[in-house]
Amino acid sequence: MKNIHKGRHVAAVEGDFVVFVIGMRVNKLLSFSKWIPVFKAMGPMIRELYHNPDIGFLHAEFHFSWRRVTLIQYWKSFDQLETYAHGKTHSVAWKAFNKKIGDDGSVGIFHESYKIEKRSAEAIYNNMPRIGLGKAFSLASVTKHTQSARERMKSDSS
Repeated sequence: MKNIHKGRHVAAVEGDFVVFVIGMRVNKLLSFSKWIPVFKAMGPMIRELYHNPDIGFLHAEFHFSWRRVTLIQYWKSFDQLETYAHGKTHSVAWKAFNKKIGDDGSVGIFHESYKIEKRSAEAIYNNMPRIGLGKAFSLASVTKHTQSARERMKSDSS
């Protein structure tokens, strides 16, 4: 069982960061030979990111739905995310996708990037394990300066 942090906590965000949403959608369910390699390509990249903290990657959350897998990633900066995207591991996966799938419609992929400036995000966790921003950064107990969402958005003490 995950370590539950009892009580109210906030994400102790340290400054600007990037939220990167990336995923795939299976458009043709029976095209296993197309979508399984796309699904499997994410594992080595995530392992590489977690094993190399100097890359700028902070954390990822996986979400599965009927035909889609989505990852929400947290990065220190857009420049670091972009550098990784142009690196060898990602480039190999991207070239393989274009060679095997291209625009045949069997599998879709997507990403969205959001640059978040300091004091432009807030989070609250009640009796939760560390997730999302609270895992990308750290947790801090709620204080008199972080009671409400509005206070957390303007507080330097979160």
